[in-house]
Amino acid sequence: MSFSRWLRATSEHYLMVAAQEKVAARYRVTGPRRPRGAEVFWLRVYVPLYRAVPWPVRSAIMRRLPGSHRMTWTKTQRPRGPAN
Repeated sequence: MSFSRWLRATSEHYLMVAAQEKVAARYRVTGPRRPRGAEVFWLRVYVPLYRAVPWPVRSAIMRRLPGSHRMTWTKTQRPRGPAN
């Protein structure tokens, strides 16, 4: 797995966990387990920094990183003959 793919997958995972924590706190239900090890960095440092960065800056960074958002759709062939 390339670094950019790992970074994207890890970022998405911890942003989702942070969103789950936020929803759990809002509705006063049990949230995800407490972070341990490297999870502390992702949830207590990365997520708040990510949320603090303005959208135009985040968008520019994402456009520069390789990933699925850069893939283009394949050209479709025009249908030939009558529709059945």
